[in-house]
Amino acid sequence: MTPRTYRSLFAVTLLALALAAGGCGKSTSPTNPNTTLDQTSADDIAVQTGVALGQLGLDVAGATGVAGSPAPTRLRFTPARAMWDTTIVVGGLTATVSLEYFDAQDRLLPGYDTTAVRLVWTSHIYGSLTTERDTASVGHAGSLDLRGIRPADTLFTINAATLDTLLHKFRSYDGTRTRYFYWNSSMTGTDVVMRRTGLADNWPLSGTLTFVVRADRLRTYSRGDVEAHLNATVVVTFDGTSHPPVVINGTWHYEWDMVNGSMVRV
Repeated sequence: MTPRTYRSLFAVTLLALALAAGGCGKSTSPTNPNTTLDQTSADDIAVQTGVALGQLGLDVAGATGVAGSPAPTRLRFTPARAMWDTTIVVGGLTATVSLEYFDAQDRLLPGYDTTAVRLVWTSHIYGSLTTERDTASVGHAGSLDLRGIRPADTLFTINAATLDTLLHKFRSYDGTRTRYFYWNSSMTGTDVVMRRTGLADNWPLSGTLTFVVRADRLRTYSRGDVEAHLNATVVVTFDGTSHPPVVINGTWHYEWDMVNGSMVRV
């Protein structure tokens, strides 16, 4: 399988997952389309980006946790598909996960062995998420291409693509208001590099995440009660620290506090 063919299959797989993801659907027409972002709207986008990053974090933790070894016994091997798959329930979220191993010639392997050089992790996460700040119905479809899985490798390199939807009620960035949004985003992760050891403080060394966001700001917790539509591009640039910079539409600057999972305006 050539790299070009694999990239095409990667996109097709993600599209198929998106069609099945919980919460996906046709968006309603906003009352005030394409509202220009101000500081308050950028803050709203930043807070919700943090939730989407949380779903991506589940993927990264899972993929790096099984890389370079036989899949955990809780995963079921399906020979006809040459992949491991499982369903995991965590709180109000259900994660359906599959993984595939490839050798240096991009040939799909029947499972992990010493010829494996790449792991492809595919996930569908859906359900309800409740925290001190948020209540959300979540739909997430993700696919991670993880290299650096041979025993001698010291670094992981991750390329990824995700699609996320959120019907979201949350406290505003300053904590003074309740906000309602219907969020759709696509994310491309490019050459994200992580160490394979010291995972307790293993902040990505380099690479970027780019979110393309389409969000309806709602008056109430109902998708049909649209007040305005917001478009945004959010770029996270990893730098080896626990607070990588986050830039929204090239103008609004934040740091992602990866310890607490929050956004901090700078």
